Amino acid sequence: MKRRQHAFTLLEVLIALAMLAIVLTAAFRGINLVALRTAELSERYIAEWIAQDRLAELRMQNSRGQFPDVGGTDGDIEQGGRRFHWHIDVRALDLPLFRRIDVKVSNNDGVVLARLIGIASRS
Repeated sequence: MKRRQHAFTLLEVLIALAMLAIVLTAAFRGINLVALRTAELSERYIAEWIAQDRLAELRMQNSRGQFPDVGGTDGDIEQGGRRFHWHIDVRALDLPLFRRIDVKVSNNDGVVLARLIGIASRS
């Protein structure tokens, strides 16, 4: 009596490989998206820190009696191996003893990554 060997046919192997390719492609796309989002989040955190630093500098100057002048200021900074552009806009309010401070930080592409608003008061 001959025993028949049970083995996969070529068609079954090809179907299995195709399914594996689809699953691996989806997994790699997911990993790639996570990596991109992580890099974007890191860039936004750094931009937020830059905005907080600029606002803190103005508050320190204000605490030393240097009330911020109305107008805009720009600058570039390198942080975390990346270059960022910051813009500070100081506006007068209806109350003459107060000023509104808007801080924006953007990347090289001009995408605004962080915005902060602060108030300075004349002592």
